[in-house]
Amino acid sequence: MEKGFDIVGFGVCTVDFLGLVANYPEAEQKIKMEVFSKQGGGLTGTALTAAARLGAQTAYLGKFGRDEYSQFLLDEFRKDGVDVSQVIVDEGAQPPVSFIHVEKKTGARRITWYWNEFEVPPKELNRAIIESSKILFLDHFHTAAGLAAANWIRANGGIVVVDAERATPGFDAILRAADYIISSRKFAELQTCSANPPEAARLLRERFGGTIVVTAGEHGAYCHTAEGAFHQPAFRVEVVDTTGAGDVFHGAFMAGLARNWPLSKILEFASAVAALKCRGLGGREPIPSRADVLQFLKENGTSKFWEEHLYK
Repeated sequence: MEKGFDIVGFGVCTVDFLGLVANYPEAEQKIKMEVFSKQGGGLTGTALTAAARLGAQTAYLGKFGRDEYSQFLLDEFRKDGVDVSQVIVDEGAQPPVSFIHVEKKTGARRITWYWNEFEVPPKELNRAIIESSKILFLDHFHTAAGLAAANWIRANGGIVVVDAERATPGFDAILRAADYIISSRKFAELQTCSANPPEAARLLRERFGGTIVVTAGEHGAYCHTAEGAFHQPAFRVEVVDTTGAGDVFHGAFMAGLARNWPLSKILEFASAVAALKCRGLGGREPIPSRADVLQFLKENGTSKFWEEHLYK
């Protein structure tokens, strides 16, 4: 059997063009951006990048084209240590491009994107790599292939983690195959008709099983498991931009999961990493190092667990 990874994933990766502006321009108005950045982005792309920067062995199994945006994302993955040896190359598989304006004084974002969607059928995936890896990460894209991959890895004792952001055809089956569902507050509310995150987490677990985490921004994360429920408060930082914070949370969560940390510590760690990311513009450039996270956790009064385990 081929040697697997801590985490493999496939789903959306984007090229993000980001601009920090004092105020969002009105119609026909031209204003200067205070900061401009071009970064990799996307649900799966950013989660895998965050996990790799935090020490996990990760691989992206999706599809790219031969265009400049595909090459940019491949280069970004390689720079951050995400394995791309299993990437499928298809002439028509140009990744999405997003334009994100962040208003400096409020942190509000306005996002537009362009993408000619393409499919990733199950037969194009490297089944052996998936079966031999610890964790499979999926988002709401390419659900037929995602379900096949989830069945492969679970049959071999692996774990499935799903980013629940949007309902798409076939996504319910993905959620039922998941061991861990990390849901945005909005998705949880739409699925359960409850605006109360802990209640929504409970209802999602009743419907899909597994362990549920509902992320609620500055209100923290709400977890519901077979053993009970608990809340992880958000860490307070000076926020510049929340773009990609949830994706970074997912990557940090999986990095802790790959090390078999207690769930409460995984959520504490993921919350700290996501908070630190928000101090900079974009989803990837501000992702902190393990050393930065350890220092932050030590300074914010958490237990000695981190000094003993963060580098193991």
